Amino acid sequence: MSGTARVRSIDVLPLLSAGLSKFRGEALNALEDLAIEVRRARDWIHQDRRDYWQRELQRAYEKLNVARIQLQQARTSRRVGDHEPACLEEKRLVERAKRRVELAHQKVAAVRHWANAIDRAIDDFQRTRTQFAAWLELDLPQATAALNQMSESLVSYISMAAPAAPRPEKAPPAADTPPRPAAEQGGAS
Repeated sequence: MSGTARVRSIDVLPLLSAGLSKFRGEALNALEDLAIEVRRARDWIHQDRRDYWQRELQRAYEKLNVARIQLQQARTSRRVGDHEPACLEEKRLVERAKRRVELAHQKVAAVRHWANAIDRAIDDFQRTRTQFAAWLELDLPQATAALNQMSESLVSYISMAAPAAPRPEKAPPAADTPPRPAAEQGGAS
């Protein structure tokens, strides 16, 4: 890299500095908005979904118990001698309740899995967010200040009066012309 800069327009430097400052503010706001959304997603999976499927699992077990009791009652009330009644409707209700219990167990496990996955993703996001926020808070203002200082230096450099060009001295007589005698030079002693 050469030691010279190719600045084409000094007027653009303050605009760049202002643009960087605007970017900093918008980026910090965006990071805050992201942090709020991340908390919302974490709360949804850790609280809302976890609590919902725990309640659904409990309800499913209650319905299964009710269906089993109804099946037992139907078998007892419909028994004729040694012949066991079919109780098809009650058996279907028991099977449906078992499927609901299994589904609720799967959902509870899925919520646990995704809660852990979200926690890992949030940890990664927080590390990256912290680094970016530190850059926005520390490095970007320093870079903007350096840019402003450079801009001011360039403006003051340009505004300095350029030194006057040296005047060419009288040219010495050419070597092929003989020197003039003193009397011709304008003065007798």
